[in-house]
Amino acid sequence: MIQIKPKVEYFGEMKSCPECGGDTILNSFERICRDCGLVINENFEDSSYIFNDKGITNNLNKQYVAIGERPSFVGGLGTFIDYENSKYLKDKSGRLLPPNEQKLYRRLKKKYSQFLRIKNHETEYRIFNILNKISIYLNLNKNIKNMSAYYYKKIIRNEKKVINNISLIAFCIFSAVRNENHNAPFTIKEISEAFQNFGHRVNPRLILRDGVKYKKYITKESKPHKSEDYLTRLIFDVINYEGLEDRLIKKRCDWSIKEYQIELTKICREILKKLSLDIRGGRNPFILTGATIYLADKLMAKIHGKKSILTQKIISDATKIAEYSIRDHYVNLLKPLFIK
Repeated sequence: MIQIKPKVEYFGEMKSCPECGGDTILNSFERICRDCGLVINENFEDSSYIFNDKGITNNLNKQYVAIGERPSFVGGLGTFIDYENSKYLKDKSGRLLPPNEQKLYRRLKKKYSQFLRIKNHETEYRIFNILNKISIYLNLNKNIKNMSAYYYKKIIRNEKKVINNISLIAFCIFSAVRNENHNAPFTIKEISEAFQNFGHRVNPRLILRDGVKYKKYITKESKPHKSEDYLTRLIFDVINYEGLEDRLIKKRCDWSIKEYQIELTKICREILKKLSLDIRGGRNPFILTGATIYLADKLMAKIHGKKSILTQKIISDATKIAEYSIRDHYVNLLKPLFIK
């Protein structure tokens, strides 16, 4: 095997500085003056290449000329490990490496080739890593994750300059959740809190800013969520609230948690069915759902002659909705219609 590694120096070799007359030294790929620091010329090192010996007839000798050292990546192994898609690594004689060495060199090959896969796409690689972490954290399904990545790439392709890539992927997740009509949609606040848990400075204001700027690239029109979309999720949060089972016992309620959940869901759906869009008047559907759960608990107590189980504070703690918001929706909208 013959390795050719030519080294070419352009502009000739100058031993003295043309500016101050001082001695010159070779530093990396540049010739500079030791005294004044003037860069006089540059040394360029050509990439090397290898000619394989024709006499070797094993399976490794499928290429007559192979790539040698890579000049664009300093600090690597200096060569590639086997072929790109090879599953089993062999030594120079064509024998399979032992299992421990297979594992070692596969890991080295993976780490080394990662640079090639993400070269010139480092930002995109980092953003998709963040997307994967957020998807796992929020338990998003595969369709939402893929749609978020599609929206991001589409916006990047059409927009010359992006303000903030991280807030952009947050907006893409929010848009994908809305378009997917997910059973448990997430609010902008919850998405921003998920990013903050991973150390990213994303807030609802930044997501809304990106929404205003980049929404034109997402052609599919999303329908606004209704309170019905949030009902299953918020009832689940309330039912799993710590101490709710003890409260059922304290209020001398003979229902089990499951029976209470079924009855609560049933009455909530009946309430929402009677609330037309005109009556709702553009109110926040997420907050309205929390107030509806509070009203449903009161109606259950009235129908069955029992005491109310839920308080505004319990619903607020379970659903992360401000207590005063629940009270405002209940007093000004729901109570006049259903409590007489």
